[in-house]
Amino acid sequence: MASDELAIKLYQSIGAANKPRIYSEFHASNIAECPRAHFYKRLGLEPLKRASGALVLRWQTGHKIEEVIRPYLLKIYPNLQSNERLTSEKMNLTGEYDNMNPDTKELIEIKSVHPQAVKYKKVGDTRNHLRDEKQYLHHEWQQHAYVLLLKEQGIEIERITYLYISLSGLLVPYTTEVNPEILRNVKDRIDYLNTCYTAKQLPRCTCNENDVFWKMTGQYCDYQQEGKDCCDPRLVNKLKEKE
Repeated sequence: MASDELAIKLYQSIGAANKPRIYSEFHASNIAECPRAHFYKRLGLEPLKRASGALVLRWQTGHKIEEVIRPYLLKIYPNLQSNERLTSEKMNLTGEYDNMNPDTKELIEIKSVHPQAVKYKKVGDTRNHLRDEKQYLHHEWQQHAYVLLLKEQGIEIERITYLYISLSGLLVPYTTEVNPEILRNVKDRIDYLNTCYTAKQLPRCTCNENDVFWKMTGQYCDYQQEGKDCCDPRLVNKLKEKE
């Protein structure tokens, strides 16, 4: 078998094995995505495009990195709690955090990044940084959604550590206090999603270059159509026709 043919067959096999999530609640992991895309997922509308084998391979590699680093985190944080799923009926929200250290009231999130996303720059006592020299905003929204879920259970979180690990082994940690403004924004997004879903009213689509999350999530929306506006409202009609 030719090398290219083998690569193609592997990518096809990996992509075909990827199963879409069932959205019986909104998910903290993608809370920064377009509100209309959230709505479509809750309605059970299948994505218009399947994740590529390369992307699925990247996701799975990221999960493996999390497994590799955890034993070493446990040596530093012996009471670490990991991979606990939280679900709120009140918020219609679910999510599974990577790690939570009750001793420091801290979430510790593991994220894999491409080696080119990391640069060397000595700032204070830190030598490696992401290109923007701070954690990604959509990751902050995800973690603050976990803060809300934990707070509902009576667990207060005071700080969040974002531990970025490049596929070349570089470690880039950022630790921040819980941000009240981001917490409000996430709460507002959850309330908006629930209001629209309850009223069966189509939420706004934010898949445009002016949106703050465009480069992070918007340009990869599952409901893009070639030559048409993203998250086309007529997709709901197509769903009804199938019923």
